[in-house]
Amino acid sequence: MPFEEDLEERQEQSKDLKRVAELSKQANQLMRNGELDEASALFEQAYELDDTNPYVLVGLGDVHRKKKQYERSLKYYRRILEIDAANTFALKGIGHSYTGLGRHSEAVKAWEKYIDFNEFDYFVLTSLGDACKKLHRYEQGEDYYLKALEINNGDKYIFLGLGDLYYKMGRDDEAIFYCDKLLEIDENFVNILTMVGNLYKKKKNFGKARDYYARALKLDPDNSYALYGLGDCWRGERDYDRAVQIWSRLVVKEPRNNNVLTRLGDIYLNLGDDEKAKQCYHRVLSRSNHKYARLGISRIYRKTGQYEKAIQNYLKILSADETQDDRIVKELEAAKTEAEQHKPVE
Repeated sequence: MPFEEDLEERQEQSKDLKRVAELSKQANQLMRNGELDEASALFEQAYELDDTNPYVLVGLGDVHRKKKQYERSLKYYRRILEIDAANTFALKGIGHSYTGLGRHSEAVKAWEKYIDFNEFDYFVLTSLGDACKKLHRYEQGEDYYLKALEINNGDKYIFLGLGDLYYKMGRDDEAIFYCDKLLEIDENFVNILTMVGNLYKKKKNFGKARDYYARALKLDPDNSYALYGLGDCWRGERDYDRAVQIWSRLVVKEPRNNNVLTRLGDIYLNLGDDEKAKQCYHRVLSRSNHKYARLGISRIYRKTGQYEKAIQNYLKILSADETQDDRIVKELEAAKTEAEQHKPVE
């Protein structure tokens, strides 16, 4: 009898194992199809049959992570590590779950353990670069990206990571190089097109910058960053009429964008249209004590001989400006001198 009971028990266990494998296979297929609730239900059935099966635990961790239930996913990944501390699926999943929670330091620790076992996984090396970048550990992030690049020198996400990293580090030529490498593979990254436009604008290569902004606007005609940059290029080239045309489009789209309205006011001032400039500045100042809008209105008052109003506005700027901008101080002193010169003779 004991032998027969033992045989029955083993046969039952074999059936359970087979059922667990079937459920896991079905659940993984559902997860690949994006049917996450259905996949989760099947993984739960498998878990009831075997709560130590690493494939089931990984599946539960993955499906909850895909559902953005990061704390729940961590529970299952950690359970795997209690059974197998070197399980790479769990270590990789833990890193992604911590990233979802914004806990990038912990993500880095998990992925660094993973890389000890799988040093050629350029996806995880790229993820490590991304996490280090978010932590402002730029040199460390660069190291991981370059290791990933050694393994795969044609992956667009490595180029994306390096381009953005060098942009943040102020290494503009390298940023442009890697962004262009990315755009050779996939030219549909609007944010990268605007980033490269910004870098060329910074170099005062306005023609090149305009090319990138134009490419971005071809993909997204209302993109605020591309419109702003393009208008700024025309301003830099002193083509004020075109700057007005572009920034007016942006103001229609974003009527409460104080920076654009102020810039538009500055352009009208350069064109000698004081009334339109004043309208722009007043719209901004009606809702914000914007330094440069107030500077613009001060200049109009000074230009039109309303020196007391100009002086009052310069003083308002300085009272709110801890740095005491030298340019503002000089303009204030000039306005005071002009006010004295234009005092009526008694």
